[in-house]
Parts: sequence; structure tokens; C-alpha cells
Amino acid sequence: MKIKNLLTHRNAIALYLQLAVYCFLVFTWSGVVYWTEKSADAALLSMQLTATIFALLLLVFMANYFFLVPKLYEKKTLWRKFVFWTLNLGMILMLNSPIFFFPLKNHEQIPAWRAGFYQVCILWLVINYMMVFSAMAVRYFQRQNDLKKQLIEEKQRNAEAELAWLKNQLNPHFLFNTLNNISSLVQIDADEAQDAIGQLSDLLRYALYGTQQKEVALGGEMEFMKNYISLMSLRCDTNVDIKTDFEVTNLSRRIAPLIFLSPIENAFKHGVSSGKPSFVHILLKETAEGLLFQCANSNFPKNHRDQSGSGIGAENMHKRLDLLYHGCYELRQKQDTDVYCVEILLKR
Repeated sequence: MKIKNLLTHRNAIALYLQLAVYCFLVFTWSGVVYWTEKSADAALLSMQLTATIFALLLLVFMANYFFLVPKLYEKKTLWRKFVFWTLNLGMILMLNSPIFFFPLKNHEQIPAWRAGFYQVCILWLVINYMMVFSAMAVRYFQRQNDLKKQLIEEKQRNAEAELAWLKNQLNPHFLFNTLNNISSLVQIDADEAQDAIGQLSDLLRYALYGTQQKEVALGGEMEFMKNYISLMSLRCDTNVDIKTDFEVTNLSRRIAPLIFLSPIENAFKHGVSSGKPSFVHILLKETAEGLLFQCANSNFPKNHRDQSGSGIGAENMHKRLDLLYHGCYELRQKQDTDVYCVEILLKR
């Protein structure tokens, strides 16, 4: 591996930190010697000795951090790990040969000195291997951090892909229900059906081109909702009470596009009867907690043979809310024999 490839941003930071710690230890220890001994010569000698000792430890750490650990230890093969530990032992013995192979001829008659020397050698060997394990630990935590970042990025990509899939599924579902309404209207009033097709064209233009962004202006979304409700009302009889109340002043507020479409669709699909008094009441207003959407309708559930729609819209609504407003929304549904109500509170 070339040096320029080694000096990535993270490796450069690690190198600077190692050098900074090295300089801090050398100067700090020399300052302690000068403060205790009151001698510049003693402090200078201490600095030379400390700089040499810490330089040996730093070389062991850097060799493992930049080369041995990533090239050998992290490869997960036994022969590479064997080479890793062998090279470390050889490097440590070579760098510290003046210490480990210090001549003992002048001290052969002093067993206590010799025993102390062996203890120092063992302690110094342990300290060197601590540098090896430190390099391994640093690399390990960096790998774990990289894996966490990759996992987060992967989850984000999956969420965006799922959101795109849900949105692509939503538009055909919306088109399916609306065309059913126009098909019914054609048999009643052809001219009105033609106008409805023009209105549907405007709705589809917004649904396909005006909602490409993750969030859209609330004013445009409200206009879409009003047009959609108007289009859905065309097939309703006079016994259907349709009320809308939009109490919004901040039209530039950004929200996810078509997020309230599914409850409105379901209200007209399940809440309207041709032979019984029915109602659809829709409310959108700003509150102290956030943006509140409420849709209440008379409840006429489909029988088990009617599988049109199959609940796709409601299921997509739940998934989109979780993906786009996770932890920042409240969804409440109330249902009794005659009334069904859904409330969505967007807290941001």
C-alpha cells in the first residue's frame, strides 16, 4: 500500500494524536524532573531518555496500527495471525535489543541486580505488547464505528426505496378509485363526466409531478384535497352530508405529499351509501401541538366479497407515517357501529 493511500483523513488524525501524546509525555516528564531536581542538565538527560523510550513504544504502536493489524491480523486467516505475532515479537526484540541484551558481565556476582534486570525486561516486554493490543483495540473500535455508519446508511437507503415504492403504489390506487367514480358518472351525466375528467387530469398532474419532493407546501396539498373531495362528491346523492373545514394560515408549511389522501379515499368508499343517510366530515387545522387532520364518516363496511382496494391505501398511510414522521406523529382511530373517525397529528 502506498504512503499516500495510508494517510487518509482518519489515519492522519490518528497520527497527529499519537505524536501529540508522545510530545506531551516527553515534555511533561522532563518538566517533572526539572521541578523535583532543580537541574536543567537532569531535565535534558531525562528528556533524551524519555524521548527514546517513548519513541520505541510509539514505533510499535504505529507499525501495528498502520500496517500489521490491517494487513495481517484483520484478515481472519491463521497463517496471517501467526505471521502477525511473529513479526511483532521480532520487531519488539530488535527495537529494544539494547535493553533486552544488555551485558551482565560486570554484575554476575550481584544476583539481586540480575533478578531485578530480568523483571524490568519482562515488564518492558509487557508494556510493548500493550502497545500492540492498544493498536488492535483502536482499529477494532474504528471498524465497529464504520459498521454502524454503514448500517445506518443502509437503513436510510432501504427506507428511501420503500418510501418510493409506497408512493408509486399510492398513485395507481388513487387513480383506480377515481376512475371508478367517473365511470359511474358517465352513465348519469356525460357532460359532467367530461368536466370531471379534466379535473382528474389536474389532480394527476399534481400527484405525478407536483409531489416529486419529499415535502410540499401545505397550500398546494390543501388545493389538491379540495379538488379531490369535489371530484369524489360528484357521485354522491343528496342524502350525503359532505363538510370540509380548513383552518390553516401557514400555507408555506412543508408536509409529506398525499399523506392525508388515504383517509379521504376510505371515507368516501366506506362512508357513503346510496340508500341511507351518510356523512363525510373533514377537518384540517393548526393547533398548539401541530397540524391536525380529522376525517369522520358514517360507517358502511364492505362485505367479505368486495375486495376492491383491499386496504392498500390505509396500510400505505401507516407505513409512510412511520417512515416520514417516526416519533413525530399521533394516529388515532375510533370506530363504532355507525361512525368511523381517524385523526392524524403531525407534530412538526
